[in-house]
Amino acid sequence: MNLLLTFDALMKTRSATAAAAQLHKTQPTISRELARLRHLLEDPLLVVTKGRFVPTERALELHATVREALDRIESALAPPEAFEPARAEGVVNIGTGAHIELLLVAPFLERLRRAAPNLVVRFQSVHGDVEPDDLDSERMDIAIGLFANVPPRFHSLSLFRDRRVCVVASRHPMAHRKRLLLEDLSAFQWFAFARMYGRETNFDRLLGAPHRLAFSAYLSGFGITPYVLLDTDYATTMPWRVAQVHARHFPLTTIELPAPLRDIECFMIWSKRQHTSPLNRWIREQIREILAG
Repeated sequence: MNLLLTFDALMKTRSATAAAAQLHKTQPTISRELARLRHLLEDPLLVVTKGRFVPTERALELHATVREALDRIESALAPPEAFEPARAEGVVNIGTGAHIELLLVAPFLERLRRAAPNLVVRFQSVHGDVEPDDLDSERMDIAIGLFANVPPRFHSLSLFRDRRVCVVASRHPMAHRKRLLLEDLSAFQWFAFARMYGRETNFDRLLGAPHRLAFSAYLSGFGITPYVLLDTDYATTMPWRVAQVHARHFPLTTIELPAPLRDIECFMIWSKRQHTSPLNRWIREQIREILAG
């Protein structure tokens, strides 16, 4: 148990010094216990990179199980306590991709204002697949998006199904089209988002050779999307539900995409450590109710 507690502290702090302070041990003791774990598990577990511990894949998998077990022990020993949103404090970090922030933020903030006014929510953009380390290190409590590959150590919940559409300005020369074929994709100028640059995208995985959705511009965030569309002949893609929100405020047109790009599913994912947290559970329920509509 002592070794597992040390391992948990090292995974959370990524520092022998900080782990020693947290556990009221000396740094040499922490180093000896890490050495014992490495020997027992036949894996380096934590590798020093640029002065900071970086976990191996084995460490990440093990920590998900260890943290879940420790949470259950802590929960079993703690006195039962009903969660009261009105008394909740702190910061909740939520990562949102695929323009989902547009659907979630306003109703979510209204719920917090009424039910949990002392909570602070911090939204972060997630472009493409989520970075597992953001959830492992708790820089992000919950992530929401069209995630293709979710590591099995995370919990996930399907929030809704939708279809992906092409969106252009209503004055775009191709705005009269009702549906695109695969061979039509190259006739458009497409933009994506900065964190997708240089990475394999969902479009690459879905289309395969020889068809490509080639991006000639990468924007810093989702919020600028309608303004760029209005003043250029660029096109982009987004969930149909999001496109309908934009269309209420901007003269934009949606065009149906080829079948391989059409069907999408939005997921919410969170770490096993957060699974039993009353606050995290309450936040997840609010998100589920808002996006299920």
